[in-house]
Amino acid sequence: MRKFISKIGAVISSAVLLISSVPTVTVNAEDEPKLLALAFDDGPNTTTTNEVLDILEQYNAKATFFLIGLNINNESAKSVKRAYDMGMEIANHSKTHNSMMNMTPDEIKAEIDYVDEKVEAITGEKTKCFRPPFIGVSQTMYDNIDIPFIYGADTQDYMEQVDANERAEKILKYAKDGTIYLMHDSAGNDQTVEALKIALPKLVEQGYEFVTISELFERQGEAPKKNILYSSVTKYPCKGYSLYQEIDSGNDKILLDIDTLKKLGDKYAVELNYVSSTGNPPVIALQRWTSEPSLWHAVQPSYFNGDKAVFLASDIQSAFDELGIDYSDIDGVSISPYGGTLTASDIKLLVKSGSKESVRGDVNSDGEFNVSDLVLLQKWLLAVPDTELKDWRAADLCQDNRLNVFDLCLMKRELIAKKQTS
Repeated sequence: MRKFISKIGAVISSAVLLISSVPTVTVNAEDEPKLLALAFDDGPNTTTTNEVLDILEQYNAKATFFLIGLNINNESAKSVKRAYDMGMEIANHSKTHNSMMNMTPDEIKAEIDYVDEKVEAITGEKTKCFRPPFIGVSQTMYDNIDIPFIYGADTQDYMEQVDANERAEKILKYAKDGTIYLMHDSAGNDQTVEALKIALPKLVEQGYEFVTISELFERQGEAPKKNILYSSVTKYPCKGYSLYQEIDSGNDKILLDIDTLKKLGDKYAVELNYVSSTGNPPVIALQRWTSEPSLWHAVQPSYFNGDKAVFLASDIQSAFDELGIDYSDIDGVSISPYGGTLTASDIKLLVKSGSKESVRGDVNSDGEFNVSDLVLLQKWLLAVPDTELKDWRAADLCQDNRLNVFDLCLMKRELIAKKQTS
């Protein structure tokens, strides 16, 4: 035993001699880039619109600009042309910015057509998406406007009391693959310009790419549908999942078993087909009724496309973290409508396929943690050619998505401890 530990120590000693030259490597767990769609309302103008474009140009960022028709004139048209030539998407925010919810079909079409004619004269193209004034929608609007309806993560940048730092915090808070933002480049909105200067470099550091809304749909593999007000466009997240159990949808209230969810930890997803009277996707409601204070908290789906919705375990855990509770603090978890009525069918509880736990330290995935794993990690950190970690997560002993000498040293310590007790 002592001789074996001495051999391990010799390997460790040679590794430690090289520690100063070993880099820290950040491992990106995502195979594809994370996409964000910045979107600005109430332009165009010759001041703030151009200041926003200056920042976007600095970060090679694309965005979508929702124009008010009456704001387009000979001078502001130059800002529109500049945005279009930079690869920005030009979108429709109505002619007058009056509420369109009670307008007739002819009035609705006139609001949209006015902007389209102005934009086509400048860019040669009509608008490709629409953000309703005051985010007010009606079935008559859905029936008479043929382009996608867009809402977005509200940064509250139209409120004077929300300063640049608070706006930047909201931009960063809502950052998630597929998020569409609701912001404003209206004349004089200097605080949003400053917020972008704060938030964009941080989002770039986090690995986000900024795209137009049309590009977001295309790259996420989703085709926009009627009767939906989009705030995000995400990829279908359950390609690597398999069926765990089917859930009965015969009752008015669709309950999920708390003990089962707790047992599955972060490995599950809930998927269902739905028909909603409002067009809104369903939510998962976290409920408490047997103790005070009572609770009803809505968890939005990670993915929905108009007839299918998916909730990931991480969606529910994020809600728990926000509320400062866990499964033991609630009485029920149910699938519920978010306004109106909901018909749900084909409800499935899914689990990640092949989701067995990695063996801690087993970077070569041979089922054991031994000295060969230590040597392999050292070689990989030193960028030795043809060196591959089959399971990099097994080496991330610091659990920070970064592989460096700290993980190497922890691996050394655990390996010695393991052999001393064997």
